[in-house]
Amino acid sequence: MPPPPLDTGSVVAAYLAASLAIGVAVKDKAATLKGFLVAHRSMRDWMLAFTFGATYFSSVVMIVGSSWAYAWGPLSLVIPLANIAIGALLAFIVVGERVNKLSRRYDALTIPELVARLHGEEGLQKLLGVIVSLGLLLYLVTVAGGVAVVLSSALHIGLGVSAAIIAAVLAGYVALGGMYSVVLTDVLQGVIMASIVGVVAFLALGKAGPASLDSVAAKPPSTLLIVDLALLTSLAVWGLPQLLNRFYTVPSTRAVRRATGLATFFAFIVALGSFLAGLAAHQLASPSKPIDALPSLVASLLGEPGLAILAAAVLAAAMSTADSVALTAASAIVYDAIGSRDPGKLRVASAGIVMAATLAAIAVLSLPKTIYMALTGVFKAGWSLTAGALLVPILAAIMGHRDPVAAKVSAIAGATAALTITATRVATSLAHVKPPIALLDVFMLSFTITITISAIAYIATSLARRASA
Repeated sequence: MPPPPLDTGSVVAAYLAASLAIGVAVKDKAATLKGFLVAHRSMRDWMLAFTFGATYFSSVVMIVGSSWAYAWGPLSLVIPLANIAIGALLAFIVVGERVNKLSRRYDALTIPELVARLHGEEGLQKLLGVIVSLGLLLYLVTVAGGVAVVLSSALHIGLGVSAAIIAAVLAGYVALGGMYSVVLTDVLQGVIMASIVGVVAFLALGKAGPASLDSVAAKPPSTLLIVDLALLTSLAVWGLPQLLNRFYTVPSTRAVRRATGLATFFAFIVALGSFLAGLAAHQLASPSKPIDALPSLVASLLGEPGLAILAAAVLAAAMSTADSVALTAASAIVYDAIGSRDPGKLRVASAGIVMAATLAAIAVLSLPKTIYMALTGVFKAGWSLTAGALLVPILAAIMGHRDPVAAKVSAIAGATAALTITATRVATSLAHVKPPIALLDVFMLSFTITITISAIAYIATSLARRASA
């Protein structure tokens, strides 16, 4: 008797049940502060590679990345190549080993705490905690909305019901198991993501061959935009606490070193594979619009079973980002900004943050399209806000240049630049005003400009303090 057909509902339901079961299984291990925040630094090297990759690459790289490749052509490959080289390989070599070593030496449990101790300024932890919590809460609303939409589409249920399920599952396993849950579910999520993208990219390239690289861009991209997106999705990783805190979870720099190759290979499969699939869709599928490039290709190559696994993979990719952001935001509020060391409060904050972000996401999705699009831009800016404020102070600290005043000024300058550019973009969008060319260039180079302003602020403040000493 043939096995029953693989349908989207059963695959997704099994994945959600497995995620919640993991949280229940590791609940006792996460009862202490170190257990909840850094999993007692007991994770294996291969777990580090998977949790880093699954958190790094959300559903954006799979669905949006493939649509960029479909619309923009081969030039878009600059983005995944930067993700592999800068966001994965160099992140582990330049930042990962130092973060792991210093976090153990200073017994730091969060990124703001480590930066504050390296710079020798306790107040810096509270400042960075406030910035991180604001940036990640904004970003989490976008991620939670995306997860709810994916689940709603996969199970053919209402958006409200979908949001309730997502909030319950995410809040459940993050609050129960803390970093243990996040790392272990990320491993499951990473396997699902890499498997479907790897298989689809391999089959697509086998059929389309080199012709996929000759696809003509449906909409020629701006080189400035490509460069900024490449930096935003790779260099920004060096300043994102939800990714850097992964290096806290292993016991030694040797474990980080051993994980480097696997993490880079994961990035190669998921990032480059998604973009190559988007290019191959020109020859092998007929998507109605660029955003449908990957689903159309999967349907063409693997049929309904492939679409079921893709739905689970997209959901897994989004959830692996959402759980990490929620846990990091909770620690930023409770541990860094408020100063509480109570694991119980961290559990409550984690669950509350997930539920609040999901409710906010559904509220935003129900607004008129113009307002919804404008607000989505604000929430997406949370990534730039967080990385723009933390990247320079973190790099300065781990590289041995420690100046607490310069770190504060740099963080505030980066955060202000990110918020100002976002506010200007939203204002012009809502007012239906066509921005001048110079302002459009600022929008396209928003992350690059933010980091540049933060770096200039750090250097100028440090030099001024030396001159006055």
